[in-house]
Amino acid sequence: MKAKKWFKIFISLILVIVLALAAMVAIIDPFFHYHAPIKGLYYTLDEERYQNDGITKHFDYDALITGTSMTQNFKTSQAEELFGYDFIKVCYSGGMYKEIGGNIELALETHDVKMVVRGIDGTYLFEDKDASRNDLGTYPTYLYDNNIFNDVNYLLNSTVILGYCLPTLARLFTGHDGGYTSFDDYSSWQAEATFGKEAVVGNGTSYDLTTEQEDMSDDEKKTLIDSFTQNVIDMAIKYPDTDFYLFFPPYSAAYLGIEYEDGQMNKLFQGYKLAASLLVQYDNIHLFAFDDRFDITQNLDNYRDISHYASWVNEEILECMESGTGELTADTYEEYYDTLIEYYDAFDFNAWVNGQ
Repeated sequence: MKAKKWFKIFISLILVIVLALAAMVAIIDPFFHYHAPIKGLYYTLDEERYQNDGITKHFDYDALITGTSMTQNFKTSQAEELFGYDFIKVCYSGGMYKEIGGNIELALETHDVKMVVRGIDGTYLFEDKDASRNDLGTYPTYLYDNNIFNDVNYLLNSTVILGYCLPTLARLFTGHDGGYTSFDDYSSWQAEATFGKEAVVGNGTSYDLTTEQEDMSDDEKKTLIDSFTQNVIDMAIKYPDTDFYLFFPPYSAAYLGIEYEDGQMNKLFQGYKLAASLLVQYDNIHLFAFDDRFDITQNLDNYRDISHYASWVNEEILECMESGTGELTADTYEEYYDTLIEYYDAFDFNAWVNGQ
């Protein structure tokens, strides 16, 4: 009888501990699955795909910055000073159009969003409208649905308990102020990066510039149109009072050299041009491009690799958006890309890179 009694006590203690841990996670809620941050607690923001959905649902804001790693170095403090809105930054490193578009739509459904700043990567121009990355680890779908039963993956997650909740309580009990990681710092990789020619192309490189350049196929045109319609344009139509400030990230000339070598450079610019033709039709879409800013793209001191640029480029992009510099319109986009294709078709990538 004693053994049976002690077994019941043991099981009861286990249940109490499990329920206490689950309650702790639900109350602190470091991924904001249930509610906004609690005043007095400090929250570390460092897991985009685990925290962005909750941030988008529960934080107070009327503007947002989003995109891939090309947008991670934006500073919401600068955007707020320039545009006068309350910004969040919810980036998705490696995120494709549908993932990022889905998060924007969530923001539009749950908040009165006045402005969206979004980077649209040229690397995904010809991807299917529903394409997703399968190489970024297990996706926390339990944080994105309304199924309370699979929340056990969150409520009894050892990483959440040990890596987030207990440190949050430790900071509280040791007298630290509440709050959360600033959106200037959230997801920013600037401090850890090394910039310059050596970081981008090592001691140097050479490009085979004899490759014949390909043009977009009809299938690629249709894929692009379908993707932009679903993941960008439909939202602009549905939310006409929201201004969408979109930009094509300015990859370096070293990136374009590789594209040329692969016969894909003209196709890339043709894709940008087709996308622009779709986007400039809408009054609440403001499209910016910076591939003609050779002071940026042809200066490797601005880059950590062939595509990722430093925070001062992000700052320049926001300033251009505020002033309207670099905005493409129905009257300018065709000439803009025709001129770029002509310029880079005659560009000596080898002389340029060796002169860096």
